[in-house]
Amino acid sequence: MVTSLLFFWELPQTLLGMLLYMILKNRRQIVGIEREAHRIYLETPNTGVSLGLFVFWTPVGNRFWYLKNDCRMHEFGHARQSVMLGPLYLFLIGIPSLSRVIYRWGYYRIKGESWKKYYYGYPENWADILGGVRDPKRSDINAELL
Repeated sequence: MVTSLLFFWELPQTLLGMLLYMILKNRRQIVGIEREAHRIYLETPNTGVSLGLFVFWTPVGNRFWYLKNDCRMHEFGHARQSVMLGPLYLFLIGIPSLSRVIYRWGYYRIKGESWKKYYYGYPENWADILGGVRDPKRSDINAELL
């Protein structure tokens, strides 16, 4: 029942998630599939995105040595945002997140190094908090948790 309600509440992003799943499956880029907490977790070689019922994650995206699956945790944070925002998720989370990804790519092309502040701004910092990702060096997140 809950999964059915979530399907309709998150319909726009779930449809995009289905499309991405079919593309990655056709390219044989789905490493593993698990079901947990009304979500379908798909491990991929290099894709991290949360689209409705589909949570794509990669171990390559891990940032912290002390967390085993922080990319998965971060994407779960986006999944929680999707539950909260429903059909507004793509506008309020998807577009700002995609904008940060594009900026990060451009930054890398120009500077030749990774943009270290990607997770410090909206909506990535909120996804980290909701997903349980913690970095002791980030006082902005630690202060929000107190």
